[in-house]
Amino acid sequence: MPSRFIRVFLIAAACALSASLGGPGRATGQSAATALGDGRRAPAGVFSGAEGALSVPAVVLADPGVRVDGRLDEPAWAEAPLLTGFTQFDPSEGIPASQPTEVRVFVDDEAIYFGIRALDAEVGAVRATMAERDNVTRNDDYVRVILDTFHDSRRAYVFSVNPYGVQQDGIWLEGGRGNRRFGPPIDDNPDFIWESGARIESWGYAVEIRVPFKSLRFPRLPVQSWGLQITRRIQRSGYEQSWAPSFASQPNKLAEAGELAGLRNLDPGLFLEVNPALTARRIGELDDAGRFGRGGVNPDFGLNVTYGLTSNLTLDGTFNPDFSQVEADAGQIAINERFALFFPEKRPFFLEGTEIFGLPTQLVFTRTIANPIAGAKLTGKVGGLSLGYLGAIDERDGSDDVLVNLVRVRGDVGATSTLGAVYTDRTEAADVFNRVLGADARLVFRRRWTLELQTARSWDDDGGGLSAGQLLTARIARASRGLAFNAELEDIAPDFRAESGFIRRIGDTRAQGRLSYNWYGRPGAFVERVGPAFEFETFWDHETFWDGGRWKEGEARLQASLSLRNNFTLFLTASRGEFRSPAAAYEGLVSGPAENPRPFRPDPALFEGLYGLRVFFFASGLERVRGRVTLEASETPIFDRGLGVPVAPADQRSVDINLTLLPTTRLRADLSLRHESLYRKLDGALHSKATIPRLRAQFQFNRALFVRGIFEYRSQESGDLFDPGDGSAVALCGDDGCSVRTGVRSNEISVEGLISYEPSPGTVVFVGYTRRLEDGDAFRFRDVRTQADGLFAKVSYRFRR
Repeated sequence: MPSRFIRVFLIAAACALSASLGGPGRATGQSAATALGDGRRAPAGVFSGAEGALSVPAVVLADPGVRVDGRLDEPAWAEAPLLTGFTQFDPSEGIPASQPTEVRVFVDDEAIYFGIRALDAEVGAVRATMAERDNVTRNDDYVRVILDTFHDSRRAYVFSVNPYGVQQDGIWLEGGRGNRRFGPPIDDNPDFIWESGARIESWGYAVEIRVPFKSLRFPRLPVQSWGLQITRRIQRSGYEQSWAPSFASQPNKLAEAGELAGLRNLDPGLFLEVNPALTARRIGELDDAGRFGRGGVNPDFGLNVTYGLTSNLTLDGTFNPDFSQVEADAGQIAINERFALFFPEKRPFFLEGTEIFGLPTQLVFTRTIANPIAGAKLTGKVGGLSLGYLGAIDERDGSDDVLVNLVRVRGDVGATSTLGAVYTDRTEAADVFNRVLGADARLVFRRRWTLELQTARSWDDDGGGLSAGQLLTARIARASRGLAFNAELEDIAPDFRAESGFIRRIGDTRAQGRLSYNWYGRPGAFVERVGPAFEFETFWDHETFWDGGRWKEGEARLQASLSLRNNFTLFLTASRGEFRSPAAAYEGLVSGPAENPRPFRPDPALFEGLYGLRVFFFASGLERVRGRVTLEASETPIFDRGLGVPVAPADQRSVDINLTLLPTTRLRADLSLRHESLYRKLDGALHSKATIPRLRAQFQFNRALFVRGIFEYRSQESGDLFDPGDGSAVALCGDDGCSVRTGVRSNEISVEGLISYEPSPGTVVFVGYTRRLEDGDAFRFRDVRTQADGLFAKVSYRFRR
């Protein structure tokens, strides 16, 4: 079944490729005159730069006297160039923006300033909350400044501000994946020191931004130009606009940016930051006899130091770093999961400045450094070469400490392409180590096509002998507003090991592809976008793939999407798939009478033609409620979690509900419910179920101070494994005898509270409490017992000069 779909997909993709190569295509960028197309003049103070891109001269004001409060009433703003003429890029492209935006920009000896007026004809329609830092772009109106300080169309600083002046910042990395499945490749984890102020007015809102040169890295040149883009989102409608016109056919959005030209003699001066941190915690837990008790207060001291070697190279060092998390990982359903679950990195030292380590296949995952004693980082760019180094000593209980070294280099090729290399090393002893050496390329060609290639080889020795393995990946994508296409092949040998990375499946070859087309309604229409998509994903065993054998897993999906006015989106997905495993994969599994068991080998036909239906609904246009709902009904195998092989077919029903309630501008409540049930096709009985409700409520007193509470209940249970042929128990036999593959059950409750004051990144005072409990029966709350708790506090201050 999947083979026919794959052939149709490849034929359609070839037609799309042929059409693209046969014509000139759209230019990488459009001049202001072409983009506006209605006879309007270019914005005041703006002229056409290289290749027709928008350009604004850098105006220097010696003593601007600007107070960053959002008023824009100082005389200096009248002397700054005016940027107007914004155009919409979503949902429509190239048309005048639905609401006008005016921007002024200038520099002094120490910083760059932006003054923005976001006009709105509808009085009182601006959406804004007094949110926590780095949490504004999902729910609020905002303006965003994108600064490509090396003007290389590969990496840029991002500064976003909502109408209350709340900040969100990060790094835009072309070719990266960012923090979200959809949207631009922005890593929101890095935090920079800068100023913002904003005010809501009857005509819209105003924003002032001041970014010190100390917070930026840029070339050491007497005269330079920076890439500049400014965007705005209107939350109630979902409309997005930009100063330099933006088009979906351009895979590199930084290449569309305008420029801030003629910056002279920039000097950040001495850059030194010292960030001491004092933490204390008191932990309670059960002893060996099952009695709960608390230990004494455990204080600790850590120190982070950052030094600017040059304006484009930064050295970071840390001793006994505080990597405590102030919020636990949200629960994930794991009742029928074969592979490792991914939990994101949340520790500041490993987040800031490490975006260069991003790769198509994740060979660097810093959460593998579990308990570092000390660490060092060197990051920056010299000419066209980006550099990154991270080293750490990871303390291990009961064994030698692990020395970790991660090295990454990436060079610019042409206008927007890159070539890179990576090396990782985890060494515990002379004969216990894991090392990986890899190379990668990202090539942009024919204006809208992107080709990504990656290869790596690992050498691993756990003390029992050296093994080596290979990794290969290739991905091609076509960017377009209408017809879009991508295809990917990833091959990982069974002996490949990346102990410093995160790879869910080893020893598999994966092929994936997607072909989609979108139709768009007229500007302002009720139906903004509608479009079908077809995608497939297929897995082979590594050796079977290269021998030309049959795949072991495959799924084809047909999707229809519908976007309506005011930010309502609906996705419908129908799928058919199959699973098959070779007989050798079931080695050790038996079923039948206990006194005379037989090898367990299920009929492969049980796992063919499995259907699935998924509905996803998203709404973010309402003022006080945002939400998304996913409903799914499908056929799926019940897996043996140890061996990862399908055992019996089941019917799966799942629901995932996420609601954000905003009753006031300062109070936010996130409610979620995840539920999944599996019913055996053998007899219709319930095999497993999981239910995880979660409530996260936060009150924001001001931009720096908030109080937060979290309640989560994780109820997960699974039954024993049975032979779908005769209903007998499935057991695993080995040298120590046979054991029935029994299920598991847990009912965990976690309660967290936190009060935090963070006036700027690195300067923070917080006190928190967390408790973990176990319920005897799911959601009965009758026999609830405390398993552990902890009281923790932190004080830190970020000194800068």
